[in-house]
Amino acid sequence: MSDLPSFAEREAAKASTYPAFGGFSLHQTRLELKELLGRIGQFGFFDEYTKHDISHIEAMLEKLDWLIPAETKNRLTVADWLLVVLSAYFHDLGMLVTKEEYDRRSESNFEKFRADVLLTDDANGHDYAARLLGLEEEERERFLYQEFIRDNHALRVKNWILGEDSYAAGVSTRMMNEIQRILAPLDQVFRDDLAQVCESHHLEDLYDTGIYPVQQFYGSNDQESANVQYAAVLLRTIDLLHVTRDRTPSIAFRILNPADPLSQVEWAKQMAVRAVKPLWGLDDDGNRSETAPRDTIAVYAKFTDGDGFFGLTSYLRYAGKQLRKSYEWIQRSNLANGLNYQFPWKHVDTSRIEAKGFLAETFKFSLDQAKVLDLLTGHTLYNDSNVVLRELLQNSIDAVRLQHGDLSQASGKVQVKWDPESRILEVRDNGSGMTQEIIENNLLKAGSSRYQDPEFRKKNPDFNPISRFGIGVLSTFMVADEVEILTCHPDEDEARQLSLRSVHGEYLVRTISKTEIDQEIFPHGTCVRLKIRPSADVDDVLRITQKWIVLPQCSVMVDAGSGQSVKVGHESVAVALKEAISKHRSDLHEQVDEGKIRIVERNLDGLSIAFAVRWSEYFNEWTFLPFPSAPIRNHSITGTCVGGVRVEHSPPGFRRPSGVWALANAWGPHAPRTNVARSAIDATPEFTRVIEKIYSVYCDHIREEIDALQSDRSYSLTWATGEAAVISHIFSTKDAQPVSKSSLRQSLRAVPLFLLEQGGTRIHASADELLRYDELYMTESAVMEHIEYLLRELPTGSRTSVMKVLADNDSQTEEFEPVICTRLGRDAHVDDFFLSSWQIGEMKANKENRRCDFKWVKRNGESLWSSVDLVEAGLERLVSDHDPYGRRRNQSMVRIPIGDIAVSGFETSEIGVRVGDEQYLVPGHPWADMVRGFMQAPDWCGPDDERVVALSWMIGAVVERPFREYSVRASHDRDDLDDLRIRSRRLEISHLFDFEHFAAGALSGPLEFFDTRRWQRWGVRA
Repeated sequence: MSDLPSFAEREAAKASTYPAFGGFSLHQTRLELKELLGRIGQFGFFDEYTKHDISHIEAMLEKLDWLIPAETKNRLTVADWLLVVLSAYFHDLGMLVTKEEYDRRSESNFEKFRADVLLTDDANGHDYAARLLGLEEEERERFLYQEFIRDNHALRVKNWILGEDSYAAGVSTRMMNEIQRILAPLDQVFRDDLAQVCESHHLEDLYDTGIYPVQQFYGSNDQESANVQYAAVLLRTIDLLHVTRDRTPSIAFRILNPADPLSQVEWAKQMAVRAVKPLWGLDDDGNRSETAPRDTIAVYAKFTDGDGFFGLTSYLRYAGKQLRKSYEWIQRSNLANGLNYQFPWKHVDTSRIEAKGFLAETFKFSLDQAKVLDLLTGHTLYNDSNVVLRELLQNSIDAVRLQHGDLSQASGKVQVKWDPESRILEVRDNGSGMTQEIIENNLLKAGSSRYQDPEFRKKNPDFNPISRFGIGVLSTFMVADEVEILTCHPDEDEARQLSLRSVHGEYLVRTISKTEIDQEIFPHGTCVRLKIRPSADVDDVLRITQKWIVLPQCSVMVDAGSGQSVKVGHESVAVALKEAISKHRSDLHEQVDEGKIRIVERNLDGLSIAFAVRWSEYFNEWTFLPFPSAPIRNHSITGTCVGGVRVEHSPPGFRRPSGVWALANAWGPHAPRTNVARSAIDATPEFTRVIEKIYSVYCDHIREEIDALQSDRSYSLTWATGEAAVISHIFSTKDAQPVSKSSLRQSLRAVPLFLLEQGGTRIHASADELLRYDELYMTESAVMEHIEYLLRELPTGSRTSVMKVLADNDSQTEEFEPVICTRLGRDAHVDDFFLSSWQIGEMKANKENRRCDFKWVKRNGESLWSSVDLVEAGLERLVSDHDPYGRRRNQSMVRIPIGDIAVSGFETSEIGVRVGDEQYLVPGHPWADMVRGFMQAPDWCGPDDERVVALSWMIGAVVERPFREYSVRASHDRDDLDDLRIRSRRLEISHLFDFEHFAAGALSGPLEFFDTRRWQRWGVRA
């Protein structure tokens, strides 16, 4: 054994003395592998790019001397050492390419890999192809096939060890036969594990101890067992850390940054990394200590090329993340299995990597005034040049409101004129004008808003400006190189004129007699005139003004080049919305004129909102007019305004074009603030209050309609309450994206969506009002469902009164009260409100009467059932699970009992019950028994515990069936379960539960759920 260079190899060689590995010679295997590895790089593949010969293996195995803590070294068996050493020997052998294989590359998946991974039909693929143009055609083809091999080399060596002759990863039958010959003395179980470990350094499933068992026996002696997971982690680590100057790592395509084939080659040629070593641990005083824990690995390197430097540091960030994962995987396995295999490494230190010719000191950003002005006047802040007009209009409207106050509507004037021939844009107003002091301290001082000045606010405490950032005039340089400003202020003896040619240049102020200026800005006012650059694209000036200016509270007139001025703006949000809807579509215009669509306006403190409702002739009610989800070019239809200027274009309370057709305006001292570009409203407490008011207005309409249906239109309470769910459904559609889900939810919780009956009296109740009760009862049966249909049509009546008529059917009478008469499963948002506060505490099945009774109890912080919230449990990956055809699965989940649930009447074959759209597992099933083990674990996290939620998801996958298919389903066969096992591994949940225990539950008998709808025939003709 003395001729074996590393400690790991000498320990592994001892395995040949044990029966399980008798006849196998590590010495001979090393010699043969040395010969094969030496051929990597022939025929032009990986010849310059990397080095994977026996020296690479030796360097990797040497790292085990310090990588494995001494205590764990003593614990490792000869089987552990043999598995680690052989996986190091073989793991990169898949990079060996023969001339025959390259010539037959078309028989593999190379062409598909090139099209689907490398030269994709997108920006990344096009950029990658462009970078390859610097290579000759034959060199380019070899490089691409090299990338194909590099991406598949781990799979190739796995197939060779297993004896699977697949052409998918390359035609390599000769190599497979050679590897089979070398490993022939080894037991098949050991070879299977070796193949899995060799492939593992390119996989992300090392957490799964079902694939990588922590105690695998190859013989009866303890030395003939191995921790396969620990061996896989060690191989992954020593391969990741071998980045010294003699090679570069074999990692998957596009791990590096930049993802440039030429940069990758440059890194490969760098003679940069001198060493990879562990850092000493530090004691409590920060001093080096030989006894302190060590968890950090340092890389020592020096570069002369920037590409190589950035490529290596980017790779090491990746390696650091992988190191941390390995640490967590081993920690988890140790805890779960009572083991003590130490893997302390969590960090990679890159502070010792230098780049020759680059300065080493730390730098920070500093502000360059000229550049900042370029930023503010360019397209970075304002990405739409049309906002220039909006900024000028805001300034004018603020000046008018400041000057005229409450008389602005009658006396204030803003005029916009556009001359397309001379390309002159002019905005003038009869507002307050500017003094020399205002010009110097505010107009041309970026970020200094006059209206935010403490002295101004002290003098004008009730004035609430639209503008507040002090950068509006800078925006003019986005579209103009010549800006002229003429302003007149009552406190100045003369008017002032500024001519600006550059945002960086100095300026002169010319004084002009007030008798010489345009009388429209005398005795106070301002005119801004822009000479628009030929390259600047100025859209329809009238349309732009209409887009932004909604409630100006003054006269705004626009001459867009025709010589005729058009008034812009409205007196109220109701008038603005009515005009917008009428102009949008001719059919809507007709309905508005006929009274089939009307506009409802509400004015609250600091908020005005108008929304459209449409009359339903069949149901005699006003429902919200839904805003079309399809994109609309006209941005002047809906939105939220601040100070009368439109900021957001989606309907109020929504993030996208959906929801209610409405228009809102916030104003006054408590109005929300906008961002600098006025493209969105800042998320401040003021905005939160505005959103809450908007939702409350919508919900008030629902309540008013419920009351009107009963009091004015003679409908039953049952009917009216059911329509509340229909009218409110617009807020929970797939397209609706509320600005604040919590605020909308709080408003809807006060809407009476539920129907109760107690003592023969029916009442409706909101989700909040239901909480006054300690218990609620529910009966699901065809009889009760038909009674509810009957009561919808009767102005008065109750279940009790109807049941008296059906007195001979005593079995269907109510036994407990109050009874909740709202059936679940019809409106998802109604179900959500109910199930978020209530849970089943007792259930009684009665198959003879096709009925099931439930007692509901309040949650009160204690859950009797598992959660079905994958996100809350940290299992988001299950939400986006796809079937083999790439389609997203919409899989239901099954709630599992985790508390005491009283049940009766269920037959042996019935493992659960369906209530609405929810499925509940009956206590006593083997799957329910699995949860008891979870709950006894010290790290049990309650209903959102990832183990029980994952099990709920797995059960849903087993019992899933087409809609309205209620026949008893036979037990699953092994093929189904094997597919599900693979699916659970792919989704990284197989470690959360015992799959064999789960499978036994699936095979224990029929998987039937009690459901009263089973007795209803759908689509069957007599």
